[in-house]
Amino acid sequence: MMRIIEPGLRSTVQDHGRREHMRLGIPPSGPADPFAFRAANALVDNDDDAAAIEVIGLPFSFTFDDRRVIAVTGRDASLTIRGRLPAWTSIFVRAGETVTLRGSARTRYAYVAVSGGVATPPMLGSRAAYLPAGIGRTLRAGETLPLGTSASGAHRAARTVEAPVYDGQVRVIGGPHTERFTPDVLARFYDATFHVDETSDRQGTRLVGPPIVPRAGELLSCGVIEGAIQVPRGGAPIVLLADHQTTGGYPVIATVIEADLGKVAQAVPGEALRFYRAGRREALDALRADLRALDGLRPTA
Repeated sequence: MMRIIEPGLRSTVQDHGRREHMRLGIPPSGPADPFAFRAANALVDNDDDAAAIEVIGLPFSFTFDDRRVIAVTGRDASLTIRGRLPAWTSIFVRAGETVTLRGSARTRYAYVAVSGGVATPPMLGSRAAYLPAGIGRTLRAGETLPLGTSASGAHRAARTVEAPVYDGQVRVIGGPHTERFTPDVLARFYDATFHVDETSDRQGTRLVGPPIVPRAGELLSCGVIEGAIQVPRGGAPIVLLADHQTTGGYPVIATVIEADLGKVAQAVPGEALRFYRAGRREALDALRADLRALDGLRPTA
């Protein structure tokens, strides 16, 4: 069992999400920062779809009834057990030891993976919380979480993953509705520096900057994905994140490549973001590089 001492502000259990239900109008959920989530699971020898904890609002502290290997990832995250320890590293934790996560003012999302994974009951085939629909809930002080059987031990501790550079430089692929924007508006989008609005959340990162106004005219609703940059009539772009709606009627000017989703999700209110064109090959190469970095952590047969 994992025992929660300090639950943070709005921490939830997340896995890779319930994407098979999007056709029914149910958002996928899952981690806001996919690479940080995958890295945490890889560091403790969990499968990619194992459930972990997404922490919003630090500090977050907990203890275990037995020995476990853990990993904490996220922007500017760190932890304390028997002293201050770095994030993005696998760490052996003894039964009864208190683990405390801390961060900086720039730590928007942090992830705690535990060897064996969090084994809460799945809903609609997933353990991912989606709070607007009452699927799952925020964690509470004093509660216990069941854990799966650990396949990792103390000998698997002290492995590391290089943390991404959350620099606000975001690569995108042109969206399906570029014809809805005049050439000068498209140029303005790629030349502009946007800032993150304080109303941003897990559904989307809302941007403040020069107006990116689409051409007049109606657009039929279509399916949308994480990373799609929708532009409402007012011209303020929204980058869709894990809790995004499944369809939308606003034009999509571009889509953030998967390898850079964490840069958008982790950006705090007021922080600057800039978007740069990338080709399909560059997007795939960036994703493959991320996956190779994590595959190297897996135990060999």
